[in-house]
Formats: sequence, C-alpha cells, structure tokens
Amino acid sequence: MAIRFGREWFVAPFALGLGLAIAPQASASTTVFEALSSQSSEEQILDNVFDQDLAALEEELAEYSSSAVLAQSFDDEADISSTINQVGEYAFETSPLNADDDSIDQVTSVSQLRDVRPTDWAFQALQSLVERYGCIAGYPDGTYRGNRAMTRYEFAAGLNACLDRVNELIASATADLVTQEDLAVLQRLQEEFQAELATLRGRVDALEARTSELEANQFSTTTKLKGVAWMDLGSVFAGESGVGTDGEAEGEVTFSTRIRLALNTSFSGKDLLRTRLQAGGAQPYALRFENGAVPALFEAYPRDGSGNDVLLNELWYKFPLGKARVFVGTRGLEPDVIVPTSANLSQGYTFSDFFKFNPVSFKRPFGTGAGAGLNYDLTDSLNISAGYLANSFDDGRGDVGDDAGQAGDDDGLTGAANVAFTQLTFTPGDKLTLAGTYSHNYSPDGSFVTGVDRGTLNARRPFGNGVDSATKANNFGLNASYKLSKKLNVSGWAGWSAVEQIEGNDDADIFTWAVLLGFPDLFKEGNFGTLAFGATPYVTNSDGAEDDDIPYMLQAAYGFKVSPNITIKPQFLYLMNPNGSEDNDDALVGSLLTVFKF
Repeated sequence: MAIRFGREWFVAPFALGLGLAIAPQASASTTVFEALSSQSSEEQILDNVFDQDLAALEEELAEYSSSAVLAQSFDDEADISSTINQVGEYAFETSPLNADDDSIDQVTSVSQLRDVRPTDWAFQALQSLVERYGCIAGYPDGTYRGNRAMTRYEFAAGLNACLDRVNELIASATADLVTQEDLAVLQRLQEEFQAELATLRGRVDALEARTSELEANQFSTTTKLKGVAWMDLGSVFAGESGVGTDGEAEGEVTFSTRIRLALNTSFSGKDLLRTRLQAGGAQPYALRFENGAVPALFEAYPRDGSGNDVLLNELWYKFPLGKARVFVGTRGLEPDVIVPTSANLSQGYTFSDFFKFNPVSFKRPFGTGAGAGLNYDLTDSLNISAGYLANSFDDGRGDVGDDAGQAGDDDGLTGAANVAFTQLTFTPGDKLTLAGTYSHNYSPDGSFVTGVDRGTLNARRPFGNGVDSATKANNFGLNASYKLSKKLNVSGWAGWSAVEQIEGNDDADIFTWAVLLGFPDLFKEGNFGTLAFGATPYVTNSDGAEDDDIPYMLQAAYGFKVSPNITIKPQFLYLMNPNGSEDNDDALVGSLLTVFKF
C-alpha cells in the first residue's frame, strides 16, 4: 500500500508517517551533508549519523507506541527494529560517502530503471520526474527500489533537486524578458520625468473628458459634414460680346460666391450615402458674352435668376457588391463619379470646366443624373464600368420638361435626356492610366444641349432650336495620364461624337482634344500648378452648320496653399477663335479664386 504526497512524490505509508512525525523536531539550519562534512573520518561520520537517526526513531516510536495507526502498522517490537535497521541501511547506501561502492546515477528515461513497470501505480508520476524534469536518480544496478523506505534527508534532497531543475527551466524560458536592471532603469526614468508624466496624464484626462463631451453632443454617429466655399474675384479683360456684333464683352469686375455642404454617411464603413446642398449667385463667365460665344468657364450653381436659394445638388448611394461598387442616385450622379478615374491628374485645379474631364467621354444629361451604375475589377489592373443616367431636374437654364422625376412628354427616367455608358480602365502600375469610353445618349426637343456641352454653339445644338432638334448620338473617347516624376505629370484626351437628328435624319460629327501638364508641389509642398491647351468641342462635319475654325483654349492656374483648409488660386484663360470663328476677337478671362475647405 502506498499514498501520494503533493503531486509528484510517492512514498510508502510507513516512511511518510515517520517523516511527518520527525519533521517538527528536525533542524532546518543543518543538512545531512553539512553534518557529514564536519566530521574527521568517514566511519565516525557514518556511526554518528546512524546512531542519531536510530535514537530519534526509537524515541518517537516509544512516544507513539499506543497510537492506533502504529498498532496497525507494526505487530511487535521486532518489526519496528527491523524497519529501523532497514532505514539505516538505506541511508548508508544512498550517502555520498558510499558513492564508490553503490553510487546513485542520474537517468534520462524511466525505461532505464529495470524494476519499474508501466503497471506500477506511480509510473506516470515517476516518468514525469525523470523525463520532464530530470531530477530522479537510480542505483548503479539499474534499479529504482521504489518500495524501499525513504529518510527525511532523502526527501529533502530529492525535493531540492527538482526545485532547482524547475528554477533552471523558468530562468531559461524568461532569459529574454525584463531583468532587474531593466526595472531599475525604468524606475529611474520614471523619477526623472515625473513632471512630464504628470503633465501627460493631465492631457490624457482632458482628452478623455473632451471625447466624452463630443460623443454626447456629436451631430451623428454615421455622418460627417464637409464643406467647400468659393469666393471669386474676376473679370473678362478682352473679347467681343457675341457673333456678328461690334460691342465689347461685359468687363466689369465681379466678386461672387458659391458654397457646397456635403453630408457623407456610412452605415457599414464600406458604403456611402452622399447628400450635397448648394447655394450661390455666381454668374458663369460664358454668359458675359452675348449668345454664349465663349464656352462655360466657371460653373457656379444656381445661376443668375436663382438668387441664393439652397438646392439639393447631389443625392446618391454607393455600396460594395463583391469586387464591384454599385451606385444608385436621384441627384448629381454623373459618369465621372461612377468610373474609377477620369485619367486627369489636374482635375481638381482647373479654371474652365472644359479642362475638368473629356466632355465626350463623360457626356451626361445636361442636368444632374438620376439612375444607377457600377464599376467592377476584372483584375488588379483592369476595371470595367457601366451605367445609365437621366436628367433629374431643371437647373435654371430654362429647360422645358426634361426631368426624370416628372411624368409627361420628354420626362421620366427614359423620356428625359439620358445616357448609357461604359468605360474600360487599364492601370498597369502607379504611373500610367488608360481609359477607353463609349456612350449612347438621347436628347429630346427642348434640351439645352442636344450635342456636346462645353463647346461652340453648333456643337451644343447641331440642328438648331426647332421642335425637330431631338438627337441621339454615339460617343467615343480615349483618356490617358502618366506621372513623369513626383513633380511632373501629363494628362490628355480625345473625343468624337456622331450625332443624328431623330426626325430629319441629319448627321453631325463633333471633335475635341486636350493636353494638360501638372506640377505638384510647385515652389512649395502642397501647392499645384497646371498648364492646359486644347480644342473645345466643335463641329467638323454636318448636314447643317459647321464651325469654320478650331476654337483653341489655353489655361494657366496655380494653387497656393495658405493652410490645410485655405487655397488661393490665380487663374487665366485665353481663347482663340471663340465659338469656332476667327472673326471673333480672342478673349482673355482672369480670376482670383479663394477656396475654403472644412
């Protein structure tokens, strides 16, 4: 019979009973090895140790001779004497002084102990102590003698060996962790920077309080407000008032404004609900020339006659669908919003809307768009986009009907001016972008633009203003951009539109092209300069009226970043052969635009 002591040590009940009985009387300050080393001769040492142990055992056994436990364990004094003698013999055998005759060797596997069997009740505990901790020794004859009695000294020595081994394992596992020296250095640094740490804690507490206040009073947990305000100071410095007139263009200096407030809402972190409000009273520079002899140069909504009323300018929703991004909207959804890029690296720094993007590639209903579209990544470098959009409201230019949100002739989602388009975008790296576009559009009678916007009068309305002016067109565009360096890039496009009169079956071809140079960080980091030159849309061939000359436009603009939120932009436009005729004087327009972003 045997019992388990602690978790790993297994001893015979008699040995454990003796050990527990003698333990209170033993001295903690003197070990058996100290006692051994203090003697003068080996025999004297062995005699003293044995005599002391024997006397102690006899005294303890005499004291507990009436115990019921001892009565069950020992039948008579002969048994007691025999056991005591056995303990003494075991102490002698395991003593270091007897190593030459019967030394105890360290084993690395329990299989090296030939008297230990897997069926022994303590086999797993012994296997763990031998193979995991390496703190159990066997006799030279390859035995463990697990049924032998164990002295308290042997127990202490074995326990100490295992504890030393555990400490070694812990030390090796934590050798790369924080040391006492590291802790001392940290404590010294903490004392040296006590004032700074206190200041930092105060700032953190203040930030936490401010964050709590903002969370309690925030506008929305899903919506962010962004705004852009323009202040434009400009004039027409040269140019005729219109075709076939001798008067000068209106050259008064004007100071006008426009503001846009955008509410960007996300419900999942990956989608976007875009709502934009707009107000202003700026007059487009093109309207300072009679009969619109100059293309639209400065788009500011609402235009003259609308005052400073606030209008809903954009309302559309974007959400992911696999590798695709889907767009649905009722206001302000345009082709250049749906496609991943218009391939114009200078798009945000242009003066004339003509240089913003290819007017043929991104031909749109004259008003803002209502409809849907998507772009889809075929590969990492190839994207395809498609969409259908219809004019969604009368924007103040006197359109008759032409509204996707109304029912009636030339109204509705399919009856109003509309365009169906697709674009294939190729971006083989971070420098080159190529985009090929195709679109088919329909413009009913009464549409302000039945051809291509941003061009001559003939390009915008190739078949006049009659009731038979409704058209359909096939439009093709090629757009490209390339980053030559960090501070120089080039963009450009070419577009061709084949317009057909629906009732009269007349045809007209409209062409346009442009090249733009961009100069990021010009003179100062964050600034931007741009030079642009191109031909605004003009009629090259038609059954009706054609443009006699190519209308060229030159633009120079520079954005000086006063702060992260304020930019001042001096910008100029020079037009040659305005409205497609060399009979018209060249025009010069200048502006000093201040942009506030918040």
